[in-house]
Amino acid sequence: MTGGLNGNGVAGIGNGGSGACAVCKHQRRKCEPNCELAAYFPANRMNDFRALHLVFGVANLTKLIKANATEEARRRAAETLTWEARWRERDPSEGCYREVSCLRRENAVLRAENAALRRRADQCASCCCGTTVLQQQQQQQQMLLVSAYNGARPPVLHGVSNGSVLPGSFVGGCYNNGGNNNAGGGGRGANGNGAMPPARPPVAQSTTLIGYHAVSNGGAGAGQTDSRDKSGAR
Repeated sequence: MTGGLNGNGVAGIGNGGSGACAVCKHQRRKCEPNCELAAYFPANRMNDFRALHLVFGVANLTKLIKANATEEARRRAAETLTWEARWRERDPSEGCYREVSCLRRENAVLRAENAALRRRADQCASCCCGTTVLQQQQQQQQMLLVSAYNGARPPVLHGVSNGSVLPGSFVGGCYNNGGNNNAGGGGRGANGNGAMPPARPPVAQSTTLIGYHAVSNGGAGAGQTDSRDKSGAR
């Protein structure tokens, strides 16, 4: 007694009688212990063997299976030949060619969709990267404006001082209108931090006291003295 497992894990028995394999039962012969096809086509696979017999025949089927070196390869060959024979039974003109063509077209469509999704993902990644850089630049500009408004030195970004980007009239934490500064309103201080430059000392004026009058520069005082003398003479 000899037996084997088919592709579905069903044991095939190679003895005679009711346990004959599908090949021997189809040919109405006694299944010998050394039957070469009993392990691949047991009695419950009669329909599969009939389709194989119509397409390949017993001799060609045996030759195609025995051409494989390992047992696993022989089982795979038996299943492949069965699948091809079944498709030939469904479509006698094209057989499995129609199914293979459909699978190839589906594969091509899926590959194209995959490539399109990859391109879309790359574009989204590039857009996100550009948005991040723009947000960083906006944050840096806001930091500069806040620092200038508070009268502090602007921060150094990437090793480069950004003091030159502030407006020229941004002095001392507010905009100079030009009316409260003798140094030419709107100019930045020499220290570069937005502070007012030191005010120049006022020019000393000569003051002369004549009686209870305080006049400047002497000339005006003399005129007032003359007027008092004339009024006294009258």
